[in-house]
Amino acid sequence: MESVKKYSILYIVVIIAALISCGKGRNTPPVGSNTGGDNNKDTNCVIATISQVNSGAGAEFSLSASYNSNYEVTKLTVYDSVHKTKNFEAAFSYTTADSVRIDQYQYMLLDGSRRVSRFITKSDMTNPAHADDYVFEYTYNSDGYLAAKDLFINGSTRANFSTLYSYNNKQLTGCIMTSPSAGNLKVLESSLAYDNSVIIKNWIYTFPDAMEGYTYLTLLNFGKHVANPLKKVVTNIYDPATGKLLDTWTTNYANYIINANGYMLSGQATGDWQQGIASFYGKTNFYYACH
Repeated sequence: MESVKKYSILYIVVIIAALISCGKGRNTPPVGSNTGGDNNKDTNCVIATISQVNSGAGAEFSLSASYNSNYEVTKLTVYDSVHKTKNFEAAFSYTTADSVRIDQYQYMLLDGSRRVSRFITKSDMTNPAHADDYVFEYTYNSDGYLAAKDLFINGSTRANFSTLYSYNNKQLTGCIMTSPSAGNLKVLESSLAYDNSVIIKNWIYTFPDAMEGYTYLTLLNFGKHVANPLKKVVTNIYDPATGKLLDTWTTNYANYIINANGYMLSGQATGDWQQGIASFYGKTNFYYACH
């Protein structure tokens, strides 16, 4: 059963500004194939559905993606199969070569490699007309991995929140989120470890700080993916007003099933719920669309 933690990314960030919420994944019944392509054939696969099956009685929550002919995400849906409710849905219109429209309040800009470089949104999409303006900016390193993320609120010229990601041998090994507008005190710090004996393809992103929504940072293009499955993530949460440690989330990952083509079919996360990686907790299956 998921550990109940007193503090959350959202709670801590609200100390300085009201941020959008990032709930736990609630998903649709699986689409796509759980095979990850025919064994030993040269196929290219992308994740179609991520399904949490913690009860053992079928899918509880699922995050599903639809793609166009260029295998760009056109729709994301998060569905609660227990209560039969749709908790999240976003459609993406690739209106120009460098932009993706979600709705009248939200859009993304893409760089020359079709990666998200900027995300314009609102602090509260249930009441966007009266919400704060948010601009997330993403910077990539020379190896093609996400290196930094900055959040600017209501036209601020100085980032209100900033995350730096650190890599070792092209693995995301840590991230630190600070509040430059509040004396650069830490808000979040994570360390990540991997099973280096296993190589995987086109898996989920493992950013622990997805305060703008794990749904977007799971399947849209935010640079290269890690090439190994997670083994452990430890995240410390701080009070940005004082720098005091408020909480620690520790999660272990194991029991992976990976096919002959290197695609992850299932895995298990135990311990605390990593809110930034909300698409992977407990027993989780991964389904693919291949071409």
